[in-house]
Amino acid sequence: MLGEQALKPHPFQHRYRPRTGLFSEYTRFQYPHRKRALEPHPFQHLYRQRTGLSEVYTRFQHQYREWALEPHLFQHRYQQRSGLCAEYLDSNTSTTGSLCLPITATCSSKSLAMSQLDPLSDLEAMRYYYGLWSNPVLVARTGKDTWQPPTGPEAYFQPKELRPVGNHIIKDIWPDTLAFQIHDILNSNSVKWTSTDVVRIGFIGTLGAPVCIWVGVIPNTLSRMDGLTVAQQCRQLLVANGIHDVEVEIRESVVTRYVGPKLEMPAPPSDPTAELVEPLTSTLGSFISNVKTPNIVGTGGFYVSDSESNLYLVTARHVVLKVEEVENKTYLYKPNGQPRVNIALFGNDGFDTFVQQIQKAISDQRMIIELEESRIKYALEGGDSGGHKIGVGQAVRMLEGAKRHVQEAKDALVALTKLEKEVVNGWRDMKDRIIGHLYFAPPIQLRAGDYKYTQDYALIKIDPSKLDAKNFTGNMIDLGTKIPSYEFQELMFPHPENRHRFKYPANRLMKVQGIISDNEISNPTMLDENGDPCLFVMKRGYTTGLTLGRANNIHSFVRNYFDNGATQTSREWPICPYNKRLAPFSSQGDSGAAIVDCQGRIGGLLTGGGGGTDSTDITYATPISFIMDSLKNNKLNVTIEASLTA
Repeated sequence: MLGEQALKPHPFQHRYRPRTGLFSEYTRFQYPHRKRALEPHPFQHLYRQRTGLSEVYTRFQHQYREWALEPHLFQHRYQQRSGLCAEYLDSNTSTTGSLCLPITATCSSKSLAMSQLDPLSDLEAMRYYYGLWSNPVLVARTGKDTWQPPTGPEAYFQPKELRPVGNHIIKDIWPDTLAFQIHDILNSNSVKWTSTDVVRIGFIGTLGAPVCIWVGVIPNTLSRMDGLTVAQQCRQLLVANGIHDVEVEIRESVVTRYVGPKLEMPAPPSDPTAELVEPLTSTLGSFISNVKTPNIVGTGGFYVSDSESNLYLVTARHVVLKVEEVENKTYLYKPNGQPRVNIALFGNDGFDTFVQQIQKAISDQRMIIELEESRIKYALEGGDSGGHKIGVGQAVRMLEGAKRHVQEAKDALVALTKLEKEVVNGWRDMKDRIIGHLYFAPPIQLRAGDYKYTQDYALIKIDPSKLDAKNFTGNMIDLGTKIPSYEFQELMFPHPENRHRFKYPANRLMKVQGIISDNEISNPTMLDENGDPCLFVMKRGYTTGLTLGRANNIHSFVRNYFDNGATQTSREWPICPYNKRLAPFSSQGDSGAAIVDCQGRIGGLLTGGGGGTDSTDITYATPISFIMDSLKNNKLNVTIEASLTA
């Protein structure tokens, strides 16, 4: 059929080249009559299914429409590329006929992998689901419709939405039969699928939407070509079951169980959100509340773990079990249908206060920006309209400083606004703030043990979905940003003859390890600025945050009065404020906080305080040795060297 006349490249070869990558073969097939136009190729619809590029093919035609390209011109190339032409060769279809060539399960993944034809473009993969919340990536889909990006000066993507299926024949066979058959196909092809849904996906604002089987796969585990093979197999299964109006779409998707957000990692010291994000981290001093009594908020003390890597948070019993409402007896959780006592971060008012603190920080940054921009204007104008002038050198320095402050405030504003959004969206619901459940709590006793200490502690078993090896810092206390590092260092090391050394951690997180012995509580080895024995301690609590104090080496006794007229006296480990400027050491809401010395050793658990008014002059704590002995006596073998394995 081909003549001897030499032919030049096809007039739209350059269009075809970047779309399919087959131009090297295409240039071999030149036409004997330059004045004849090409009609649509007889298996052009195959390209629609395989590449979605038929609209390009049909767009460029010669001005003479008398002669159509015969199929054999590059049919053998298509056969080599996709392995799909065996049926075509046997069909003896005419050049003007309509070719219907199904992609069957006989197409091996190997032959598909050899193909350089991409079933869909990168743009289609990224924008096909435009409008859906997560904007998933399309891997493959069946159907003969061609996806086209918007064109024109005011072109925009039309958003899609998910809709329920409603009445459709598929609902009768999907849950008991069809779904499992689909799963068999996915499994036989080694597809790492995460979900199979039956949904309608349509454009927002339009009536009706097609039904599709929506398969989710782990990202980057299924190629587009292999995905197309799997999708076609699933589509053939639908047809075999008499369903002809449902297509199959595969997208990348990860299924997440909605247990609320994980705790955060502490922010670096330079981060403007460092102090605000601290309550959402695993550092010591978390703000906790019984879900059923959200008006009572206390503080998480320190972590312990057992031999099975279960993690527990130690706090005061009266924080998690309201004294007036719960019988004062031993509580031990048993997984036999017993309802859990869930413990959450914050209470209702506590969360609202936390959000308000973030909002205030945002407002402060906006005020800084406004002030510094006025300074920039003042510097540029060399003074103000009132006759106050400044020199060039002063103006330059003022301008540079103001610009730097504006940029810092803008960066802080971005970070704080992001934090506010994450907190409000991720933590507002109490169920999302649940970090674990009460596991053990002995009865409150005011004269417990040989030394007649106050027994008031409880163990909270931490939910591993909230805290795992990736975001668990261990027993660490965040030193915060309110006290400058150099001042903190001086406060913790006030006398040059002290043998201990305190070094402010570069990341602001002081590791807590070891315990203060009873002997050292009574006979401290540190010296204060006057050379007197003194144990310097700190705590982080719900109400007063991070505070510094001086532990008294002489125990106090507290007398408790009851409604029936009875009284009882208990021994307490007393903590005084560091000084008047840094007072008080604690207040209501700080119960359950861990008392830690400047060497990172745990000394005890805060249980209360005393003072003439609502303020606290002196804080009381139960020594750590008593609590650890009590846990051991109750057959709870735990260690404060808490750790989690990955």
